[in-house]
Amino acid sequence: MSDSIFIPHKDALLLAMEEKARKDYIPIIKAEVGQFLQILIKAIKPRRILEIGTAIGYSTIWMARAMAEDTELVTIEKDEEMYLQARENFQAAGLADKIRPKFGDALEVLPYLGGEFDFVFIDAAKGQYLNYLELVLDLVPVGGLIIADNVLYRGYVRKSGQIAHKRRTMVRTLQEYIEVIQEHPCLESIILPLGDGLALSVKKSYIN
Repeated sequence: MSDSIFIPHKDALLLAMEEKARKDYIPIIKAEVGQFLQILIKAIKPRRILEIGTAIGYSTIWMARAMAEDTELVTIEKDEEMYLQARENFQAAGLADKIRPKFGDALEVLPYLGGEFDFVFIDAAKGQYLNYLELVLDLVPVGGLIIADNVLYRGYVRKSGQIAHKRRTMVRTLQEYIEVIQEHPCLESIILPLGDGLALSVKKSYIN
């Protein structure tokens, strides 16, 4: 069986974005994560999608291409250069009318977003994952999904033994995020070994 059947199809735009990310050391999702997000979006048909961490818009485009015609996607990025590059990429993809990019720190932007989001993708500063979670829980209705990327952090989160000092804080933060979502009374969660690790949570009840 050819290995090529396991590789998600990528057009010239996505390939060019991957090359830029590689050259400029910009963190983006793995293509299989993009395909997984597309399948989820096609299955649950969310009305509004929220992305925390746009970067150059690679994951945003994967998601937007799977959305229904009347679905809205709001994405937040605090790095101005990447924010502007993402807007150009949305134009190139023909998706600018379906995506609402917001420039700023998500911790400052999130409290001012109106309405509910039934699909949330978190892929920004890993040290802020718990703070992002606290803010988005009020925005997600029962049945809504919260997905966080990179939760296994190159395998270090599951690694036993001594962790190098430079990685220790990040590993502890992500371990704490996983513990919180697995024990949270309002969430049902699972960790998937896709890409660098995905945490998938469904909101099962409102916070008391």
